[in-house]
Amino acid sequence: MTRSGRLTTISALAAFLAIMPLLPLTDSDSWLIPAGIAIALVALTGAALRRWQAPRGVVPLAQLGVAILWLGLIVAADVAWLGIVPTPSWFERLGVVVGEGIDSMTQYAAPVPVERGVLFFIVGGAALVAICVEIAVFALRRVPLAGIPIGVMYAIAAATAREGWNWIWFVLPAIGFLSLLVTEGRNRVAAWGRSASPSARHPGLPQTDSLARSGRRAGAVALAAAVALPAWLPALTEGFIGGGGAGGGGGRTIRTDNPIVDLRRDLVRDDNVEILRYTTTAERPDYIRTTTLDVFNGEEWRASQRNVPESQRVREGMPSPPGLSFVDTEVTEVTYDFEITDNFGSRWLPLPYPARAIDIDGDWRYDIGTLDVVAVGDEDVHLQSYRVTSLAVDFDAPTLREAEPVIEEMQEMVQLPEGMRDQLAPYIEEAIGELTNAHEQAAAMQAWFRSTGGFSYSLEREPGTSTSHLIDFLDNRIGYCEQFAATMAIMARAIGIPARVAVGFTPGELQDDGSRIVRAHDSHAWPELFFDGIGWVRFEPTPATRTDAAPAWTLPIRPGDDGTGTPQDGGANADSAENPLGPERAGDLALDDLGALGGATDQPSRWPAVAIAAAILAILLCVPRGVAQLIRMARWRRATGDPAAEAEAAWTDFRDAVRDAGLGWDTAATPRGVLRLVDRQFTLSEDTSRLVWHLVRTIERARYAASTDEVPGLRADAQALRAQLLGSRPRSQRIKAWLWPAAVRDVLTAGMAAAGEGLAWLDTAGERLRTRFVPAGRR
Repeated sequence: MTRSGRLTTISALAAFLAIMPLLPLTDSDSWLIPAGIAIALVALTGAALRRWQAPRGVVPLAQLGVAILWLGLIVAADVAWLGIVPTPSWFERLGVVVGEGIDSMTQYAAPVPVERGVLFFIVGGAALVAICVEIAVFALRRVPLAGIPIGVMYAIAAATAREGWNWIWFVLPAIGFLSLLVTEGRNRVAAWGRSASPSARHPGLPQTDSLARSGRRAGAVALAAAVALPAWLPALTEGFIGGGGAGGGGGRTIRTDNPIVDLRRDLVRDDNVEILRYTTTAERPDYIRTTTLDVFNGEEWRASQRNVPESQRVREGMPSPPGLSFVDTEVTEVTYDFEITDNFGSRWLPLPYPARAIDIDGDWRYDIGTLDVVAVGDEDVHLQSYRVTSLAVDFDAPTLREAEPVIEEMQEMVQLPEGMRDQLAPYIEEAIGELTNAHEQAAAMQAWFRSTGGFSYSLEREPGTSTSHLIDFLDNRIGYCEQFAATMAIMARAIGIPARVAVGFTPGELQDDGSRIVRAHDSHAWPELFFDGIGWVRFEPTPATRTDAAPAWTLPIRPGDDGTGTPQDGGANADSAENPLGPERAGDLALDDLGALGGATDQPSRWPAVAIAAAILAILLCVPRGVAQLIRMARWRRATGDPAAEAEAAWTDFRDAVRDAGLGWDTAATPRGVLRLVDRQFTLSEDTSRLVWHLVRTIERARYAASTDEVPGLRADAQALRAQLLGSRPRSQRIKAWLWPAAVRDVLTAGMAAAGEGLAWLDTAGERLRTRFVPAGRR
């Protein structure tokens, strides 16, 4: 293989190893082959064009074109002429796929599913890394610069990872980068023939001792930076690339592919965009559910693995709700007609629970255990219209009170991490006291969260449902629906009641025409508890300032109740169903009247965050200046009491001032030579000239006289001279001196030199040990 061919191969290998850290961020490795083909196409295109001696600027453009064609072949072959030739529909498809990829990566938390949008970005990113590596290696002929795209790819992956980061994902890009350095070094030396190095004892490739050492040092520094960088970057836990989708005029849809992560973002978004509109025959519409989170692992609530084979298409009808007895419970069928707006997209279908029949286009399938409906393939609820026949189950508080205890099949729904029940015991005792009936316990917990426990609703609370987040919530008693729902579900499990968390929307706002509009701020989470014979029942622990009156069947049964669960005291508490405004209007009361910290449209102020960011930026801008000042203070502290050292300190201050002023400094010149050089670069004022001459005579006496007398006020003179020199320079130069002072540059340079010497010492350690311990004859 030729030297150029070898370098092309190693460049492609380095690019491929650079994208390997993306593997733990995706839920499958199906992108590896398309990404590898993209890198190979880039490498082959570059090799062919270089062989034909094409202009350097043409090569990366041709490689980019080939990569785009390959991406089109992956995601848009069905709309291309002969499968590869672009057409107008081909370009339109690419635009759609780019939008899908952005939505998926901003909304999914790792590991993300490799849908076509994500595949487009990963394969495109692999091709881009390969092109950047080739530019560094062949166009710029600066192989160490290839470490930039390799390091950036690693840093992005390491910063995005949600859990522990395995060392192997660092080693693989490191191997690629170092192999590239070694290969390029060997190729360069090979052009001069065989090395005369004493270590060149074996036939084959020429030895590259000095270049190998340089490569190892450069590689060590670059790889150390790659390891350190992710430690200083914030983890991107709310999405593969962070950020939230904009709605409405932003051209981006709100997605609910990771509902619990998206919940707070939708609640606090500035534009309360319309999500969906529906009409219903139900007298009192229920919440609209998108998905159910039925697994708690101590860190988060998440959805269990959904089993949705072809036999579970919704067009074939929905199964009976788990736990519901049609013999003992009266049910009524009601219909909902949904219209999804342009502002919303999801693979989960918004539905009332329990749905009995769904009339919708596309391949939508249900999960038997949760009745969640999910899209298969490229389906999406975006702009869909569909009809749902749902069941209105007639039950009340006395019915739930008589429900049988938990059945054996629901044991998974009471599982909690080891030791968590002990942590929750004091709070459970406070909430339910001596109650033993499941419904009474659940109703007491709900009342504790809504009124008696001193909890307040506020969107100022940070998101999170881990054990530590929830214990903190129970202590501080301020949060929003995510914490209320998650915590009540966990406490219910702790006392043996099967529980899970549902995510979706409240019923929305009633319109004059009888329809209802659901908006982004209607996003909500609530717990569902299981009662045999009834099935999954919605409870509402979030205070009334957000959710209005609690369902009648969830209220405690007290002596004198009318059997519906509604207190006969006229509804004095916030949960009363006798609220004179009714559940549709209770949320319209002023927040002060409700005594809340936040409401459904409560927005956290952005000014504290802006002020903190501004303060941090100001501190960062002052750091270089502060470091330079500390360096000067340390210099004078060491020189105190020694006239010669004080003269040298003053001269060093003068040197830094001249360099900060943007003037040249000749390290080989005498003090008077420096004075002439400074005088030539700009005209000194009378005061400045006097101070400089005084400093020159002082340093000359300190360096050349037999003895040196103390010079009073020397430090003050040096400071005054610095102020005069910088004061005469343009503002841009003074800003530059503030942000990047010469004293800091000198410290960094000295540090890099020391690091280089340390690496050199380590690099020659083996040879020193061999010289010391191996006899000369054997060496």
